Amino acid sequence: MTKASPSALDAPDGVTRSARSDLRAAVGLGLVAAVVVVVALVMRLVEIVGGDGVAVPVRFEEAVVAVPGTTASTPVTADAGSVVVDGLPPATFASVVLAAVLPSLAALVVIACAVLVFRRVLRGDGFARGTARLVSTASFAVLGGWVAGGLLDTMASNGALALATDRAGEGVVFSVSWLPFLAAMALAGLAVLVRSGERLRDDADGLV
Repeated sequence: MTKASPSALDAPDGVTRSARSDLRAAVGLGLVAAVVVVVALVMRLVEIVGGDGVAVPVRFEEAVVAVPGTTASTPVTADAGSVVVDGLPPATFASVVLAAVLPSLAALVVIACAVLVFRRVLRGDGFARGTARLVSTASFAVLGGWVAGGLLDTMASNGALALATDRAGEGVVFSVSWLPFLAAMALAGLAVLVRSGERLRDDADGLV
């Protein structure tokens, strides 16, 4: 006679004891991540509003620069940095603030959706109605944060360089990272799979 494993005996809802521990850890990490995002956002807003000058990340066309501590025969190419400016115009100031706020809000939405999904799986309701909607919401949040962050970062960079160099629009580079887009696509695909699981569960419940 085959003896059932303890993990199987402790999982009447299909979630083993080890899986429960992993899910609880994931929920805990999600809450910690949310706190980190909020603290980082508050610190950035304090820097923007209360400082004598605002450090604005900028990207520009590649240039050879001299770095302290390097020899003259060692060329160093730079295409990104930051400029500290004061007295930002309203449009640039708004871009700097929104470039900090909107991606942070998108990250909080993704974390909240992930925590809610983990809690559902922890209860054995991973394919309950609404789970696919949570995953889809996370996908749109990633996509929206990616688009908004890219556009606002470019606007802030352009405005800061124009204020610092009096050369508006010259040498500004729009940089795109495709990782958030790929993550949004992956979440959208996962939402389709979860929605299929929801339908199968509804069909199974209707047969009982």
